[in-house]
Amino acid sequence: MASSQTLTSLFFFSSLVAFCYAATNSYKQPKPTAILFSIRRNETTRQYYTTFTFGESNIIVGALIDLGAPDVWFDCTSYVSSSYKRASCGSNRCKKAKGSVCLGCNSTPRPGCSNNTCGVFAYNPFREYLTSQELGVDTMTSISSTDGRYVQLYYDVPKFQFSCADASIVEGLPGDYTKGLVGLARTQVSLTSQISSSFKLPQKFALCIPSLTENGLGSMFIGGGPYYMPPLNEDLSLSLVSTPLVINPVSTAPAYSEGDPSDEYFINVKDIEISGKRVAFDLSLLSFDKNGVGGTKISTIAPYTILHASIYKRLVKDFIKAAALNKIKRVKSVAPFGACFDSKTAPKTITGPAVPDIDLVLEGNTARLRLYGSNSMVEVKKNVICLAFIDGGVEPRTSIVLGGYQLEERLLEFDLAASKLGFTSSLLVWNTSCSQSRLF
Repeated sequence: MASSQTLTSLFFFSSLVAFCYAATNSYKQPKPTAILFSIRRNETTRQYYTTFTFGESNIIVGALIDLGAPDVWFDCTSYVSSSYKRASCGSNRCKKAKGSVCLGCNSTPRPGCSNNTCGVFAYNPFREYLTSQELGVDTMTSISSTDGRYVQLYYDVPKFQFSCADASIVEGLPGDYTKGLVGLARTQVSLTSQISSSFKLPQKFALCIPSLTENGLGSMFIGGGPYYMPPLNEDLSLSLVSTPLVINPVSTAPAYSEGDPSDEYFINVKDIEISGKRVAFDLSLLSFDKNGVGGTKISTIAPYTILHASIYKRLVKDFIKAAALNKIKRVKSVAPFGACFDSKTAPKTITGPAVPDIDLVLEGNTARLRLYGSNSMVEVKKNVICLAFIDGGVEPRTSIVLGGYQLEERLLEFDLAASKLGFTSSLLVWNTSCSQSRLF
């Protein structure tokens, strides 16, 4: 787990490099082809976070990555920046962020405490806590890119919109260094949308989420590829398999207006197979009903994939049967998992334990998201591995929530203009990983 001191040192070094580079190079920086952010994983909570800097003082913020959240917010309790400006009630910025109320403050004015200020919803998914917070703008500083010549360049994003939250909403976020949240949903004020608009980049972004088997460092690319993962010399954007991104016609946000569609990312799972054999369950669960219930959502907040109870029970049953055929010994289950095994009976391979493959059959020709042992099995204690799926009950809002563990060590590209998801197979197949990711 990275400490606050480690993050501070890292950003001090990055800022120093940026300053020196700017001081010794008088040429005008080229337009970036894409913007890069790091992705780290918290070992305790299995959540993913990134870091960025704000204001003239380069204030460091560690923030949870939430694929389905609409905006960016962080704790402004000790935020000091002369370049910070509040967004007034009824302003265009307020409307763009779907401001909900007009806020005031009886204390000494500071970021997060102003009168006649636009209030927008901020949501902590762990506490399920929703509150209105002040909308403000400031400069996001020293975000990184490349000029195509292997030279790291740094850029600022002026007038970046975010919610200036108070300390109460931060409680429950992973790690003592995580003080906010970055949303990547399909809204105008998400991190990805604002940066794409600022630099006039394509409306697409990619995630390469790290696992703990590596050094825990992955990448988020805003604006598109090409993508390279050493030691491979090929652009992985050429290896993407695609499936449509679909829109749930009913919002899945904690607060919304009637008629709003969901801003989260859904795909059409058509079937599930284990070792090539179909898992039998009610396929109507994979479609949305008139209330927007059902379907398959992609989430970076759910640590493991969550399944409707009827899908979960059949998946576990069929997996146990397939594992037995491979002479993989079952052991006592460890909550919250329903099927656990003796890891000594599942030989280790380059793609994790040698267990039956699980395929999510997706919409699109030959579109299959294959889960090898590295994405389907989790080690819970010495010599015990468990099937990394969770029972979501009989009335979940979404039938399948594809969780972070199943997304690790593969490249995922969200192309909003084309409304499609591109993905690779596990990078472990190519003997590389997200910790090797870079953009040329």
